[in-house]
Amino acid sequence: MNTRGYKSLWRSPAWWIAASVAGRNVNGLRQVRRTLAWADRPAPTGNLKALAEPMVLHVIVPVLREQQQIAAALAWFVPVLRDLPSSTLTLVTTAREEAERHHLAARLAGATAADLTVERFPQLTCDELTALGAALTAAGEGSLTGALAAEVLSGFPTTADVVTAELARLPQSDPLVRHVHYRGDERKAAQVNAAVEQLAAAGQEYIAVYDVDSRPSRELLERTAAFLARRRADDGELPSVVQQSARFTTQGAASTWWERSLCRGAARAQTLWTLRREIPNLRRYTDAARRPHTSSGLPGLAQTVGHGLLVRMDVFRKVGGLPTFTVLDDVAFGYRLTLDGIPVDSLPFTTTVPAAENVSELLAQSERWFQSYLDYPQCAARWHAEGHGRRRDHAAALTIGAYRGMAWLLVSPATALCLTLALGPRTRLPVQAAAATALWAATVAPVRALAAAEGRPLTGRETAARSAETLAGLLLKSVGPLTALGRWAVTGTRHTALAPKSNRRTAPSTTTDREFA
Repeated sequence: MNTRGYKSLWRSPAWWIAASVAGRNVNGLRQVRRTLAWADRPAPTGNLKALAEPMVLHVIVPVLREQQQIAAALAWFVPVLRDLPSSTLTLVTTAREEAERHHLAARLAGATAADLTVERFPQLTCDELTALGAALTAAGEGSLTGALAAEVLSGFPTTADVVTAELARLPQSDPLVRHVHYRGDERKAAQVNAAVEQLAAAGQEYIAVYDVDSRPSRELLERTAAFLARRRADDGELPSVVQQSARFTTQGAASTWWERSLCRGAARAQTLWTLRREIPNLRRYTDAARRPHTSSGLPGLAQTVGHGLLVRMDVFRKVGGLPTFTVLDDVAFGYRLTLDGIPVDSLPFTTTVPAAENVSELLAQSERWFQSYLDYPQCAARWHAEGHGRRRDHAAALTIGAYRGMAWLLVSPATALCLTLALGPRTRLPVQAAAATALWAATVAPVRALAAAEGRPLTGRETAARSAETLAGLLLKSVGPLTALGRWAVTGTRHTALAPKSNRRTAPSTTTDREFA
């Protein structure tokens, strides 16, 4: 290429965008490989009671409109906790459920028989939808009224009713299982805080926050216990906070092949985000937080996740519990830990959790998750006013948060542009090569690395299929965040209306589920 050609290339926005995305994705691939080399390594497992001598877990499971999940959750958690002396399990129901039921009844007003579908009302169970349809037929009307919908829904037991009934069936010899009913209408964080307030736990014991479909296996708890013992031997004390990171899997519940494929790809893309961003970021933050430092800057920004989060009781009390003034609590909780420089250890062993099974659920979930980034300014304002952190600390945290949020917003546009440039017949060869490298580093290479780490090398056809699914997941990844940003810009708040959650329709996953196809 002549000099004039080089100059025109350097002035090309397409070149700089493709090269920048390629650089970021190649670094992300490097992080994926480093994480896979560090996490989930084979290790001998022993007797959980012996390994877990220093580990006492107070497992807290906040539940909301999850009547069908209670029995299965108890059947899993109670036997596991038998091997952890002095540990407890608390199921936390909430009065918010009654408020959401009234809200749903109002939304059902005017619904016809054709409207009573899972796609239109994912918050309702199949039994509730069937009962509503039967009531509509019996009434001889063309559409539901709010009063009729409320009457039908009130005939179903609340989650609190189900928890009470299920606990009555447990034998007295089982570990201490409690039911706490939170009387307010705030979210998950308030439920957890209400449960902790009623615990008589020592400072070196752990609060362990899980979802109702969490299935922490004995192997996961053995690894956690061994990790805690190793950190205590190295540091002289138990870790303050431990994050059990998750991989994501679907069960193919969608009715169409393309939706099943798209959700598989989105789940794999989320798994790769865990490996390339979540775990490396936590490891860097914790290494910096533990090092003696004289600089005035923060050690980074901890980004905790509300699933598989273990917090030492004295630390939980020190920071005032989980934040309740934000839409979600997990990212905000990491912000609060950062202000005090509290390390957040990433457990070098991952669990597996269910991912969204249909596109509407996927988009709603990513929109909800992105709202945490929109709450960062509120975190800064609240905690600076309360005297937590200096102004420059908050400025640094907000800068990091803004960068992460912007990176998420740009995933889909950047991927789409690179795909266009890589396939464009008139794209110059250097630009085309940079765009192709960006796509390869985001899809093909990490998909093959993930499968190889799981002990299942892929054929060429399998590589192509999974890479295409992952590419589709990346192309959709920014839609939810963009919707959240637009809604926030229009309404200015996310607290004015209830947003009833979708009903869980798939079986939970366990740590041993390693099929991410």
